[in-house]
Amino acid sequence: MAINKEWHRSNRMSPKATRAQRITWHAAHRAACACREIPASIRSDVLKLLRSRRKA
Repeated sequence: MAINKEWHRSNRMSPKATRAQRITWHAAHRAACACREIPASIRSDVLKLLRSRRKA
């Protein structure tokens, strides 16, 4: 997939991001760019967050 450079420029993740911050960032990334897969270590939590947002 193509990278959304503008989104990445505006939405940098802190190198010391907490797990919750990483989950939120990857959920937003999936919606805006999705140039790479969600890391396996947080995939289930990100997908759960995305499903909950769709229901709201």
